[in-house]
Amino acid sequence: MKVRAFKFSITAREVKPNTEYTCLLESYGDCSLTRSEKNKIADITRCAGHYKLLGWEWPMWMVLPRFLVSMNYEPDIFRTYYAPDKTSLRYFLRSGVKEIIAAPKKRIK
Repeated sequence: MKVRAFKFSITAREVKPNTEYTCLLESYGDCSLTRSEKNKIADITRCAGHYKLLGWEWPMWMVLPRFLVSMNYEPDIFRTYYAPDKTSLRYFLRSGVKEIIAAPKKRIK
């Protein structure tokens, strides 16, 4: 599945931004990525599942795996993150991770 950007603001530029990051997001899933590229995707999406720039949004939650994460300082609470893999998620969160569980994708109806 390919990620396509869409306008989320009426003040968005007519032409979508063409930067290193947006090209990387749009190429996700087309070819195998290096470790540094996967880490960049985790960083620029902030593991929230989307990236916004100049009125355009890339909904990465549609293609990225979903993970539930428990931290050492909140062991009973699991938060949802989207990342290319567990390693890039650990890289993004840096430290304090107690447990990472791969969660099933939500179905889009």
